[in-house]
Amino acid sequence: MTKKEYFSLKDAEMIGRAIGVDWKKNRFGVKEFWTGIRVELEHGSRDPVTNVTNDDPILTGKIALAHLNEFPDYYKRLEKMEKGAEKAHRKR
Repeated sequence: MTKKEYFSLKDAEMIGRAIGVDWKKNRFGVKEFWTGIRVELEHGSRDPVTNVTNDDPILTGKIALAHLNEFPDYYKRLEKMEKGAEKAHRKR
């Protein structure tokens, strides 16, 4: 797979399969994984200072998978936490 700055739902399914995700046995679905790989692009080329994946689909997928294996609702929790942090930051 070549590096990308955007992943489609179909890309997410293929990336997951490439790193060993069994969509029928996992505690999360392809849509949650898709959210994850899009979020984890923050570790790619969009910010040279924090670029560790260089937008590589497999590396990006492994980061998302690590989080989802720990907490299947990781990205829902992250979104909620970030909204709370933004709200608190605006109050400063």
